[in-house]
Amino acid sequence: MMPPPSPEWPYSVEPGFSHAEALRKEGYSEGTVGAVQTFFFRAENGPWTAERLAAVAAVDTVIRLSHERGQAKVYPTVDVLASRSRLLEAKAEDDEHAHITERVRQALASLWATPGGAGSRNDRLLLQRALKVQNYFTQPFFCAEPYSNRSGVAVSAAEAVRTCAEILDGRHDDVPIEAFYFSGGMAEIRANGSRELAFGPVTVHLE
Repeated sequence: MMPPPSPEWPYSVEPGFSHAEALRKEGYSEGTVGAVQTFFFRAENGPWTAERLAAVAAVDTVIRLSHERGQAKVYPTVDVLASRSRLLEAKAEDDEHAHITERVRQALASLWATPGGAGSRNDRLLLQRALKVQNYFTQPFFCAEPYSNRSGVAVSAAEAVRTCAEILDGRHDDVPIEAFYFSGGMAEIRANGSRELAFGPVTVHLE
């Protein structure tokens, strides 16, 4: 995970300066770890089209960080619609993880494609669930503890997959959308029902 560009970062390159060391001090990964080789590509103007993604077809996993998600205060700013994993693509069609992943992608696609909200009650309900999934992914980083003033949270992959399915199936329709933001598992989320956020994500307008 790389920090976003800012007046403070990246620092001026001075004799003896090491970007890798600076990133490690701030709790970020400087890139390649162990047997996993990592590449960072600078952003270019325009969206990540199918043609641009085809240029990195040989890469097993593509994680696209989005300025648009950052402006909506959705952290990590991963654009799941322009990201992909060969591991998931290779899974069998009846694999539960792959099936739920595709349901999540479709829900978030409808959310970001509908900035003005939806007309019917059913559409509004689906968008509300999509917002809950989006907010569920904004779990506190351990490396951000000095800035967020709260402890980092880790949720297992199995729990995350299960919770996403429950949200999309309507099992948590009684929980406010805001409760899912910047939280951990469902136990904490359900305890957030009456909290007031000091900051929060930009949401679609649901009439």
